[in-house]
Amino acid sequence: MSNVKGSENTCGDRNEFVEIYNQSVDTINLTSYFIYDFDVNPDEIYPWTNESILIKYPGVRINSTIIYSHTYALILDREYISSDTAGGNVQPYDIPDSTLILTTDDTSIGDGLTTKDPLIIFSAADACTTSFGTPYDSLDNFPSDPGDGISWERIDLNLPDEPSNWHPSLDSAGCTPGRENSTTNAFDLALDAQSIIFTPAVLKIGEDLQITLRVKNHGLRPTADYDVLIFDDENGDSIVNTGELIHQLNGLFVNALDSVAISYTHEHPSQGTHHLGFQLEFSPDQNLANNLVFKTLQVLGEIGELSLSPQIFSPNGDGLDDYLQIDYRLPESGGKLTISIFDTRGIRLHNLCKNEPCDTDQGTLYWDGNSSKGRVQTGMYIVYLEYQYQNKLTKAKKTTVLAR
Repeated sequence: MSNVKGSENTCGDRNEFVEIYNQSVDTINLTSYFIYDFDVNPDEIYPWTNESILIKYPGVRINSTIIYSHTYALILDREYISSDTAGGNVQPYDIPDSTLILTTDDTSIGDGLTTKDPLIIFSAADACTTSFGTPYDSLDNFPSDPGDGISWERIDLNLPDEPSNWHPSLDSAGCTPGRENSTTNAFDLALDAQSIIFTPAVLKIGEDLQITLRVKNHGLRPTADYDVLIFDDENGDSIVNTGELIHQLNGLFVNALDSVAISYTHEHPSQGTHHLGFQLEFSPDQNLANNLVFKTLQVLGEIGELSLSPQIFSPNGDGLDDYLQIDYRLPESGGKLTISIFDTRGIRLHNLCKNEPCDTDQGTLYWDGNSSKGRVQTGMYIVYLEYQYQNKLTKAKKTTVLAR
């Protein structure tokens, strides 16, 4: 905590702290340890001896440099308990019982922490070092200012001191001194209907459906420890009932603030309208509101050569309906296919494919709203199919609306 809450003129460096966690199975004596902010000589870590801190925090440990296995210690400024500075903000933190309170050998941590100060805690005797802010990398612009009254927290204690492994505290208080970091279990996996793709978008009875869904990780921790349930919500109650589960997909590894695509083939869904549900099963997830989405599937008895989805698409780069999905079905394979985009005046604007050989009798193409001359404007457009097989010519057309 370098940017303490409030003005530097009122509480200054008094409320700065550095948290240490002993993740080993051993009890460690910190008597021989130093803390260094690379500005002045290293400070020796001392036990906290001023018993007036016990008035507000009667359960903390003082008069010791012994940190037990899997417990926390706080290095505080010696003036943390002082009330002689105008502006108040005295002892603002909620410090849990059993936290070891430490201080330094003078009246500040280093020469007073700034938002750009890296830190290193070390012991030559124990040959032990831990750091914050990649001290020996001056080019990564880290650390920086996390915000007024907000501390930096390590995300994964088992990963190195790298900028990607630190994040401003997510706790409502701005910090978690003496307890588990708010970033440690910051998991948030999500699904949305727009990122679930059906190929083809409309099925003919007897065909298979290729489902591609994208799992998004809005959290700070990578994971693969989740499942996705695909179910047919036949009674419309938005939960998975007996007989409704289609398949349970094992999760794929997804990095923090990234996404991953997962595919499944749904074989021969029955004719009719199906309200398919997609549900994330992930017990550490902190936000369940984005774990369940639905998408409607149409399975028809007969279907023409062309099917478009969505009917109105908006290629504006927002991730929602940016592409027109064009599913085509042909009488037989082995011919040559042309699919073109026309405007309502009958002018050909773009060829998605032209006289291309087809070795299958169905497929899918996508239009991004551009032509060979650049992007086209809002309006109605015609998707035209022409398929030449030996002496037979198949034609089909459908209209779509592009909205920017």
